[in-house]
Amino acid sequence: MNAHIIRLYGYPTSPFVLKPGCYLKYKQLPFEFIPVNPVTREQIRFSKQRKVPVLSIDGEWKCDSSPIGIWLDERFPEKPLLGSNDSEKEAILAIDHWISAQLLPARFRAALHWENAWDAIRNGWLLASAMNNAIPISWYLRVTWPLLVKRAGFLHKIVNKLDLEESLWDMHERLADELTGHLAGGPFLGGLSAPSLADLSAYPIIIFPHLMGLHGRSTYLERREIVDWCRQVQAHLPDNPLLVPDDYLKRPVFL
Repeated sequence: MNAHIIRLYGYPTSPFVLKPGCYLKYKQLPFEFIPVNPVTREQIRFSKQRKVPVLSIDGEWKCDSSPIGIWLDERFPEKPLLGSNDSEKEAILAIDHWISAQLLPARFRAALHWENAWDAIRNGWLLASAMNNAIPISWYLRVTWPLLVKRAGFLHKIVNKLDLEESLWDMHERLADELTGHLAGGPFLGGLSAPSLADLSAYPIIIFPHLMGLHGRSTYLERREIVDWCRQVQAHLPDNPLLVPDDYLKRPVFL
């Protein structure tokens, strides 16, 4: 079988990019990760896109995490991401929509609405360090990264779709309940017996702060059901499920 040239373009700390990274790792498809400069975005100029991720396969490309997952299943049906029938596919895509509309924006909300300013600043510096390791950015960007993220217009656009009258921690508690409910008694989301696009979309959002040693409470990892689910998903991924070098993992992957 001829080898395919697969390249994933994006920021190593972006949850949008971590999702297709997990899809590719789950499917055991070798790929090259191409870090994108957050200022010039010159690496994705060929796509005429301003947002990441972008995935290219043998010269063809697609953007946006969920469509990338669907495309990967079409191109490489082994180890499917969308279940084994139409009913499972519908359930998986419904949960993935919830992840995109609720779980992922809630993570961004913590970076915009600081509960603890010192934790938020330290976390921003850790993320800036990981970015700089992937593609050099100026010292000024590294130092001011927490404030730049806090003021990022596209993040406010995402977060403002949430019910901001609900406190941040009440929101995380509710989402932890909903994530547990989506397990539906099965080892994987939707009650399925194998990981799907939904699991591989939610997992990096939950596990990234833990593995990177970010400061602050993790409501999700206080739930035994969610920790058990994390272990089940991680068993289908390499030891480092992220897009940063191993030495950036500050905590063990198995909780």
